[in-house]
Amino acid sequence: MNSLFRRSAFCVIVSWFAICGNAYGQKEKIVVLEHADSLVGQVIDGEQAQQLIGHVKFRQDNIVVNCRKAVRFLSSNRYTFEGEAEMWDGKMRMVAQRGVYYGDLKMAEGFDRVMLEESTTTVNARYGKYFAEEKKAFFINNVTVEDKESRLTCDTLTYFRNDEHSIATGTVKIVNVRNGLTIFGNHFENYKQQQFSRMTERPLVLQIDTSGGRHDTLFVRSKIMEAYQDSTERLIAIDSVDILRGELAAEAGLSVFYTALDSMVLRRSPVIWYSAGQGDDHQVSGDSIFIKLLKKKMKTAYVRGNAFAISRADSIHRERFNQMTGEEIIMEFAENKLQRIDVDITATSLYYLFDEGKGNGLNKSTGDHVAILFTDGRIDAIKVIGGTEGQYFPERLVKNHEGDYNLSGFRWKEKRGK
Repeated sequence: MNSLFRRSAFCVIVSWFAICGNAYGQKEKIVVLEHADSLVGQVIDGEQAQQLIGHVKFRQDNIVVNCRKAVRFLSSNRYTFEGEAEMWDGKMRMVAQRGVYYGDLKMAEGFDRVMLEESTTTVNARYGKYFAEEKKAFFINNVTVEDKESRLTCDTLTYFRNDEHSIATGTVKIVNVRNGLTIFGNHFENYKQQQFSRMTERPLVLQIDTSGGRHDTLFVRSKIMEAYQDSTERLIAIDSVDILRGELAAEAGLSVFYTALDSMVLRRSPVIWYSAGQGDDHQVSGDSIFIKLLKKKMKTAYVRGNAFAISRADSIHRERFNQMTGEEIIMEFAENKLQRIDVDITATSLYYLFDEGKGNGLNKSTGDHVAILFTDGRIDAIKVIGGTEGQYFPERLVKNHEGDYNLSGFRWKEKRGK
């Protein structure tokens, strides 16, 4: 009974001493020591201090800190603590192996292994700092952020709790478990309440598909990447966009990936390249291109406005290109091979003829609609419908003058996605 009385009396004396030590300070700066198994007064670097050992607990407003051992510096209103120190404000928990708490600033620093938990998000780092008044946290050195859907690693992270805004910098990597996307860059900002995020400074997106027993990786580069997680989840690549996925390559000023719909839209001078399966590359351009994928593979490409499709006519005659133009081009694929091209509205086609591998001139046709059918990636038939006009140019006129017959707007680009 005497032991219990002495222990209770000690806790009361310690709490009273902590309050009195700040009696003349501002109320919001008061740090109340609620418990310690032992207290020893001492002088450290010329400042009066108290060494607190065993089940140490102190409080400032709604902030509670627990640790095994602490030193309280009276004039500077500063605590150093060690031994798995925990700070809790009712919603957020921060844990560190050792740290410092500044009562006047209402700011805590954590060293060595630092962890912050709030709701479904966990942050780990070698160093962390929390500003209670601003509700702002800062982390540096081996930073990781994990929630139910993703894992982020970076060099530094700043998190504003009120508006759930976070800024990650330096070798940022985000792995999204749900959609398989991995995003790299050097500067990332996330606005959780707005369901919006942005990656800048050399952003790169990877998506690895291992279905069917083989790796098929999507690469996307641009100057800016933006992601929206609202009702229509999408990833937007902005400025100098380069895309590469298997036999598909593309470039554009703007690209929108609808991750749940397995489709993408290319705008601002878009160009796509696609291998037809026999080493014959097809190039398609227009004002906008909509690509529909099926199980991560090309299914349909819709090209609208100034649509232009080009394919190399022969691997030997490198200067000869089959060409199609119109207001709209629809390309259909199956099993990674081009099956059909439909050209609508002021449709024009130009294709070269060959006889046992030798050039045999070219045909030029115009009409309301042109359909080109392929077998094993090569032209099998061409159908022209409505307002049909056609011309044949013999080999003697075409040879060494192929460029003179190219359709208006022809521009073949050897460049493929970076």
